[in-house]
Amino acid sequence: MYITSDTNLANQSLLETNKTSVNRSNGATFEDYMEAIQSTGSKKDSGIDEASNKATVAMDTNKGSLKLNLDDYFTRKPSSETPVNLMDVPLLLPSAHNVDTLAKYSEQKIKDLMQQYDIPKPPATIEFDQQGQLVLPLDYAYTNQLKHAFNENPQVEEALRTTGALASHYAGIMEGQPFRDEMSTARTQADRDRIVEKYSYLFDDNRPPIHIVFSFLDDGSMLVGGRGGSANSNTMVKVSS
Repeated sequence: MYITSDTNLANQSLLETNKTSVNRSNGATFEDYMEAIQSTGSKKDSGIDEASNKATVAMDTNKGSLKLNLDDYFTRKPSSETPVNLMDVPLLLPSAHNVDTLAKYSEQKIKDLMQQYDIPKPPATIEFDQQGQLVLPLDYAYTNQLKHAFNENPQVEEALRTTGALASHYAGIMEGQPFRDEMSTARTQADRDRIVEKYSYLFDDNRPPIHIVFSFLDDGSMLVGGRGGSANSNTMVKVSS
């Protein structure tokens, strides 16, 4: 299943859907999770609308909503002899707002990098393996140039990696939402047992995570795609700057 949007997700424009896979009757697909990002994005549009061209935006963190400079956030800090208390570091949460904002931010940074290093076209896809290592298509003609650009600008690669990690976590969390909704209205133990059986796949320790794939159009626009997970579907959502 693939979804593309020709306008800013934060504006909640209509999505054109081409259904190429079958939804599970007892679970949501990655499409549903990304549509949730669209539907909730306008709540914080002051941060989302400017994410592609302004580094300081409101982000959901473990310390509440904070204005963060994303350029600074993803820039590696020089080693310091002063110990850092991890409890003092704001951690980005896997929320719809954060995924949408980071996707727009990452897309613009990739476009800037392509222009700065005279790379004629982006790769068809960018992925990160289970160890967090960059994966580019084998037939991409500008692999060395793009890797060189990333090496000199590691904050861009880190932003993209973080976008993928949060998107995967968000989709994984939302897979369990139908279960929570139905359990909240269950009236009898029989109802609860039926619901648990219906969503038993959620409790499988071997349940595959949703793997995030970033795909790029000819104009440099980025699509955040997911495959795998319990729904076993493929979806891509265009992130317009």
